Amino acid sequence: MKINIKNYLSIMFVLSACAAPTTSIDVESEQLISKENFLFYVDETTNLHHSELLTTIQLPSKDYVVPSILNLLPNAGREYRSGTHEGIDFSVPLNGPITAVYDGIVIRSNPQHSDVDIDTYNALLATSEGLGKTPADIYHFILLGKSIVIDHGYSITSKFRTISVYAHLSSIPEGIVPGTRVDKGMLIGFSGNTGTSDGALRNEKGAHLHWEMHFDDKSGRYFLGQNIPSQYLQSNIELLFDQ
Repeated sequence: MKINIKNYLSIMFVLSACAAPTTSIDVESEQLISKENFLFYVDETTNLHHSELLTTIQLPSKDYVVPSILNLLPNAGREYRSGTHEGIDFSVPLNGPITAVYDGIVIRSNPQHSDVDIDTYNALLATSEGLGKTPADIYHFILLGKSIVIDHGYSITSKFRTISVYAHLSSIPEGIVPGTRVDKGMLIGFSGNTGTSDGALRNEKGAHLHWEMHFDDKSGRYFLGQNIPSQYLQSNIELLFDQ
């Protein structure tokens, strides 16, 4: 059989084009899809898929919902302190009840915290800006204000040790001290604005709950929502909570 060289070359060109690697846009799309339903994603081995949860948890108040505004969610920039938001800001009124999201042991509680004055507050933020990051001491001892940290151990996922953080509280009930065992839904504090610029100004504006969840393994610590694309962030986080 005689082969037409021109037709043969045309066919081979089409076949080679079909077999060519996908474009970078296609690869990026696959990477985005691959992070759907993950609670955080560092790499292929360091991540947490919702199917790896042993249980879901409750919101820190029955009246809360996971916000849709990206600036209130993890990964948002915090230029004023040269940092990254690692939590969720729930918009709640002053002195709203805050409850434990799951059973655990209180490992931090600072009901005696007192806000610094606004000049000192701004000077500490300037220090952060100069360093290009938020120092851990400024963040934990100043910017979180009155706060509680609960250790949930491996009860939420066997893959990581888990802690939850509740910050900017107005007050913490007596008895909520390090070593206290708390149950899911137990009252642990009231929302406020301590640790914020409004707290430093001694007014009652800007009340909200800043809430974080962190996951520990031998390699490091990771936060809820870390590296999750914005289009999946709210829906992925909602998978963690009771429906």
